[in-house]
Amino acid sequence: MSKSAATSGYDALTGIYFERLNGGGPSVLWIHGGGATGACFRGDLDGDNGWADAVADAGFDCWVTDWPGTGRSGLIDPIDVGYEQVVAGYRSFLRNVIGRPTIVISHSMGGATAWQLVEHERELVVGVIAVASSYPANVAPQAEILSDDGRRVSATFTETGLHVEVDRERFYRYGDGYIELQAYGTSTRLDRSRRREVEARCSGIPPTMILQRIGAVPGLPPVVSTDGFDGMPIKLISGPEDAAHTYEIEKRTIDLLKSWGADATLDWIADRGISGNGHFMFWEDNAAEIGAIVVEHARSIASHIPE
Repeated sequence: MSKSAATSGYDALTGIYFERLNGGGPSVLWIHGGGATGACFRGDLDGDNGWADAVADAGFDCWVTDWPGTGRSGLIDPIDVGYEQVVAGYRSFLRNVIGRPTIVISHSMGGATAWQLVEHERELVVGVIAVASSYPANVAPQAEILSDDGRRVSATFTETGLHVEVDRERFYRYGDGYIELQAYGTSTRLDRSRRREVEARCSGIPPTMILQRIGAVPGLPPVVSTDGFDGMPIKLISGPEDAAHTYEIEKRTIDLLKSWGADATLDWIADRGISGNGHFMFWEDNAAEIGAIVVEHARSIASHIPE
């Protein structure tokens, strides 16, 4: 069990559901990726404590959230949710609920929101830990549109070859193609005999957001003003078996962030001698080992926060 006291609640302004694990120290905002909820940071497949618990136990005040309008969050019609609504919700949550300098930890599709918080809420963001996180739209490729009748879109995510069928009037749920190509892929750390358990942890994604993420429609937010990135400590963590976050893709993101003045580094965990990890590292068999790396980077960033 986590040694840190945990509470939960809802932000009345945004509808964001949150769990607060109060380690008593610097604030950490957790932003999950597509098809997940904040629960992905609270436990692994065996029911052991997750990364947020480890960071809280290391002395941080963790805010684990569900995207506006998704998961356990309310107020907003989820079918209408796009990145614009998610970014606005997190900007409000950071200002009006947390209200103090914060480390942002994002996974996957949550990355594009994290970069917007750096751009627009620089006085409250003191660092970013981006785990297999999406880049800003500044370097995003366009999807290959196979058909679009106004409601249903058939498209291919060009970076991985993933084919998606999206109904604009229904939540998008990961199909066999995604589970096989990106959740598992060439990972040796995600137990294939437990596929049902992995799928049970995957929830729906607002259709607009998945189309924005793969570049099928506009809306993945670009960074317009780069001033907030100047001197910002940013740590990218990625595994060697993640088809959507290859070394080349992550290096491209790092180079972009550095060009904006960020103190950005890539923790390519294969360089630590850790092999076999893919995209859902918090559910893989060495989740605690990767969680320790997240704690390491949180401590590094926190050491530079003014008293």
